[in-house]
Amino acid sequence: MRETTSWMRDLAFHYESMRMLYPQDRLLIVFDIDGTILDTRYMIISILHAYDREHGTRHFRYLGTDDIHIHENEIETLLDDLGITDPEKSKIIEWYILNFWSEDAILQSHHLFDGVLDVIRWFQLQPNTYVGLNTGRSEHMRDETLRALNTLGAEYRIEFSPSLLHMNSLLSVTDSKIEGLKAFMDMGYRIVAVVDNEPAILKTIAETELTSDIFLLHADTIFESAPGHIPIGAVAGSRYDITEFIGEKGLPKHIEFVWHGVDDESILRQFLVSNVHWAEMHVRIDPCDNSLIVRRKSFSEILKTHNETPNKLEFFLSVLRDAGRGVKLDIKDEGLLERVTEMLSDMGFTEDQVWINRSINELNFGGLKTIMERFPGAINQCSVDALGYLIVSSPSEARRYLTMYSGWGINRFSVNWKTSESRRLIIQLQNWGLDVNIYNVPDLESFLQAALLLPRSITSYFNFPKWFYTGLGEEDRKRDQTILHAAG
Repeated sequence: MRETTSWMRDLAFHYESMRMLYPQDRLLIVFDIDGTILDTRYMIISILHAYDREHGTRHFRYLGTDDIHIHENEIETLLDDLGITDPEKSKIIEWYILNFWSEDAILQSHHLFDGVLDVIRWFQLQPNTYVGLNTGRSEHMRDETLRALNTLGAEYRIEFSPSLLHMNSLLSVTDSKIEGLKAFMDMGYRIVAVVDNEPAILKTIAETELTSDIFLLHADTIFESAPGHIPIGAVAGSRYDITEFIGEKGLPKHIEFVWHGVDDESILRQFLVSNVHWAEMHVRIDPCDNSLIVRRKSFSEILKTHNETPNKLEFFLSVLRDAGRGVKLDIKDEGLLERVTEMLSDMGFTEDQVWINRSINELNFGGLKTIMERFPGAINQCSVDALGYLIVSSPSEARRYLTMYSGWGINRFSVNWKTSESRRLIIQLQNWGLDVNIYNVPDLESFLQAALLLPRSITSYFNFPKWFYTGLGEEDRKRDQTILHAAG
């Protein structure tokens, strides 16, 4: 076994080589479920807490996931470690076995390993590529398993096919896993990789005649068999890192990317040597001379320093115009839209180069009339985070508001990636046929996760050292907040 922190990179390389070797074949990546996609510690905790509730005991009141270091089949070891003795231990084990695979446990305590569904989503987006599930769970749990996994997958735009879920029909787990691989092959798929957390199962697969093209990956989580069983040639890891699969050239072509915070010359220079088309700037008014400037924070939030010379909007626009780039203008101070529109028009910008961002509070009928008359094809955007609860709880009422905003000229709706319901909001808006922008995307992993949802656009600071982009970083944003708090 080769232990590596880049097991996902190895998988990406192997997949790419198989795609080149077999361009017409249906390629299949096979995942185990428990301990590979799902963190079974949460199911163990859920069952034990349920035991306490059912029996009025408090054996597990302080037990957390960090205390679970055993496979789900080794519950007796955990009870011994907790000092629970017979006859209570026997009662707990009996109840645990009876309830572990109950429908309630399956549906309520599923918890994903970080990043695993992003990787699965990426594979499902690739041409002629599929994801299979090969589990030791009993066949009678098929409906509950599919329902739980597809509920979790919905927020990632993932759907697991019933035909690509192989479950156990009265065989040993190992024999069932081999049977599953053979069944997938008989269906016409070429299996290129298997990801499983059990070393013994990987060892058995390696010893069969199936493995000529199959790359074996050990999910180094919690497992029952000895790690010495991991076969030579397999790789191990525990972090599903989507950044190993997608390079800049592999981004979906139809998504528009926006570099957020192009508010000073150093960021402007970095933007100009990038492949990003849109530059977003915060437009404000300089109280000293009433000119239009670009500045991240207002003067009331962060005071002007003695040696600060505000960056003129006109200068930034002239540079971007000459470079043939698009400009996204977040107009922060009131009453500036007409002046901004006139400046864009006088400088020769065309409608496909203009993008205006407004807040919901600044919208009203006719509020975008000026920009719509001068630039009828421009993007007019507003954030819908304030409608988040309504979109989830009362979709028909939310649609009434969104239809009203569309009538006022809004043709793109923006969602904050960092909000807890962001994925649900994005997918709901997409299901309604609306163009969605995702903003406040802080790092490369988040950026790629957002891209996998296939929005119309993504706005990010592009602080991606892995891609040699060093936009406004978290430290800069934290410093701004520290200054704001100190001033307050």
